[in-house]
Amino acid sequence: LMSGPPLYMLAFGSFPSVTIATSLPLVLVAGFAVGVGTRMGSGCTSGHGILGLARFSKRSYAATATFLLAGGAMATLMEFLR
Repeated sequence: LMSGPPLYMLAFGSFPSVTIATSLPLVLVAGFAVGVGTRMGSGCTSGHGILGLARFSKRSYAATATFLLAGGAMATLMEFLR
């Protein structure tokens, strides 16, 4: 993670531009929610989706299905509310 921006600068001549289009309090709340969800789910989405499925963990299958269904439902809801 630390070497990404310097490598980008070497390749393209400038640092990548980063724009966060929301308020700092919302970013902090979102980060806290991710931390709570990771703790409640006993791991992150990538851990369950890649490593857990590879070792045939029943809990990871359930967690990954939940992540995908919840993400799909939220994306559908957000599109509907537009």
